[in-house]
Amino acid sequence: MRNIFALLVTVISCTTASAAMTETCQKYFDETDKFLSQMKTTGVAEEQINLMKQQYEQSKKQFSSLPEASQDAACKQASDALKQSMNAAGIK
Repeated sequence: MRNIFALLVTVISCTTASAAMTETCQKYFDETDKFLSQMKTTGVAEEQINLMKQQYEQSKKQFSSLPEASQDAACKQASDALKQSMNAAGIK
């Protein structure tokens, strides 16, 4: 479970968003929202979930100035890593 948490923190930390969010990023953030909402069922402590949510929100703000091409590349990579985390946690 700690490996899943560490992987998710890494994924969240390297993601991006924008006020004019690309479709790729919107899909990724929707998937991340779903993942975070389902983390309680996997036995992850509430404190860790809250930390992940905070980092997730910070990452959205940090990368808001990236150009669309950079957003797409970052969100595609993050989405792929998120899918691995979801599979490892048993979340579909």
